[in-house]
Amino acid sequence: MYASLVAAVSNLFAKLFEFKTVQVENMSTLEVIDDKKDYKKATNIAEKIIDIAEKYKPDMTFAHRLRFSHLVQSFKRFN
Repeated sequence: MYASLVAAVSNLFAKLFEFKTVQVENMSTLEVIDDKKDYKKATNIAEKIIDIAEKYKPDMTFAHRLRFSHLVQSFKRFN
């Protein structure tokens, strides 16, 4: 009777440690998914900022217009 009780308790701890191991392994996957969602939100915000800045492009100095155009092209190329 005690042997089966000890075996059951040891199986319980084995399953608990196995669960924790799997949970830690899956945590990195969840972090990547969350980072991707945050990246998408940031990209959408950046696109809105670019749209607003485009309206004020004629008021910019020539150097700022060139720099802005270059940055927008770089953003769109990597997005």
